[in-house]
Amino acid sequence: MNIFVIATTLQAGGGITIYKQFLSHLPEFIGENKYWIFVNPVLPKVDIKGVTYISFPLQSKIKRILFEGRWLKNYAKKNGISPDVVVSLQNNGYKCFDDCKHIVYYHQALPLYPGMYSLFKKSERIFFNYKYIFPILVKRTWKKNTQFVVQTKVVKERFSSFFGISKDKIHVCFPDIEEIDPSLYKPYSWGDNKKHLIYVGDDCKYRNGAVLIEAMTTLKARNPKLVELIKIHITSTPEKSPIMNELMIQKGVFSYFMFEGVVDHEKLLEYYKASSALIIPSSIETVGLPMLEAAAFGIPILAADMDFAHEVLKGYNGVKFISIQDTTKWAKELENVCMIQNLFSPLKRNVNSDWNIFFSLLK
Repeated sequence: MNIFVIATTLQAGGGITIYKQFLSHLPEFIGENKYWIFVNPVLPKVDIKGVTYISFPLQSKIKRILFEGRWLKNYAKKNGISPDVVVSLQNNGYKCFDDCKHIVYYHQALPLYPGMYSLFKKSERIFFNYKYIFPILVKRTWKKNTQFVVQTKVVKERFSSFFGISKDKIHVCFPDIEEIDPSLYKPYSWGDNKKHLIYVGDDCKYRNGAVLIEAMTTLKARNPKLVELIKIHITSTPEKSPIMNELMIQKGVFSYFMFEGVVDHEKLLEYYKASSALIIPSSIETVGLPMLEAAAFGIPILAADMDFAHEVLKGYNGVKFISIQDTTKWAKELENVCMIQNLFSPLKRNVNSDWNIFFSLLK
């Protein structure tokens, strides 16, 4: 079979992880098939027998969604290739190819969750596009017989409801997660006797960093001695998180936070091992890798009371689920994890890969 794989809009984050995992498993399943992989030039191109890479240089995602289908069809015609399967690793489909199987890997959770975003706020404009424009564009590119792959059961339910897609066309393929052996990591040396907590992310709206700042403001009023012993490490910078930075200063709690910038993954794991808790008030995640990593070390986790967090952390006794709106409860749980130093049985996940589910759809 001739199989077209489209990965032209993937540039960063989870999309690149999906692409790399796809390539890592491809040799096992490629058989006699011929793969034509259309990629963003920044993506790695692993030498695999039977695979041809074609770079697609346009940078605008909207232009790609609108115009690359025509380009792909022309490429196929020019080179005398008729695809039997078209796989999109980037949410949208390709109606330009009629007589073949269509598979779309969908991994953009933002439209599936409630939330209001303004076109007129620079910090929210990209989320406005993903929330209101993106779903209209991608839905128009899907064929009636398209099969979809998502990463979790929660996303499957929300995707089916939001887009009106039958559940029998949606397949769950949980991404590969690196197994962590906590014994291989030394606790990071903070150099003081403070209670150190980790917040992974920046100040984008759905991460709800303001909730954490309000909670620290409340805790400062109710337990001023304890709050002086707390340091919350943020894996961002003041420049990339100006809203949080300004609010910390305004509320008088800036000294209880530390902007760490981008933290090397190995160092982040050392942070977890030396921390009192991971704090994740985010209201939107697809998988939520930091939660799984922190749970592997058995440290407490304070998480927003959201469906994705319940699914990913199912069976883990060290998590407290808290309503995003209840900043008083967040303050109370921050106080608890700093006063009571608990470790829990690490969360053990099934290490078997689900990528066989994905590749079985190509047959």
